[in-house]
Amino acid sequence: MQSSLKELDYEFLCFFFSVKRTDLYQRIDQRCEEMLTGSNGILAEASWLLDMGILPNTTCASRAIGYRQAMEYLFRCRQERGVSSEKEFYAFLSEFQTASRNFAKRQLTWFRNEPLYQWLDASQSLEKLVKLIVDTYHDSADASLHQSLTVNKINSRKELKDLERYRTQNRYFVSSNDCAPILEWIRLTQSGKEVT
Repeated sequence: MQSSLKELDYEFLCFFFSVKRTDLYQRIDQRCEEMLTGSNGILAEASWLLDMGILPNTTCASRAIGYRQAMEYLFRCRQERGVSSEKEFYAFLSEFQTASRNFAKRQLTWFRNEPLYQWLDASQSLEKLVKLIVDTYHDSADASLHQSLTVNKINSRKELKDLERYRTQNRYFVSSNDCAPILEWIRLTQSGKEVT
């Protein structure tokens, strides 16, 4: 790492805060659910894009994670005159969550291959992390980090098994009743919309 730092015109330290991948995946899944709640969620935005005449997968915006899935889902709902089943909604949600997790995995892989980043375990206390960063900054000649606060690549069999066994556990959309308000919103707002 020192050799690559010497090639730069200036010196800086980069820290990447990370958590266990299963914890990250749970947060991503929850965030996807949160993006569907409320009247200004991603479905409302996707509906607006469709109303503007933008079709799924035709522009950068309509290919973005979340928007692509939402636009495709609402496009199908419009084809069915504003009707969607619970099964179709949960399939859309699952696709949205999977695409988001896959993107996060690609980002992690890219950042892990970048030698400038020093990975820190974000599950540690804020005080420890701040102290480590300040100490590292003041002693940047020896930019080695305390091992207990750093994150390594997945190397334990337990972590690998946990990832293999990972299954989404929704917090908001758990039962069929939980998606009823969204299905009603779709019925009220997507029926009668032209499909081009």
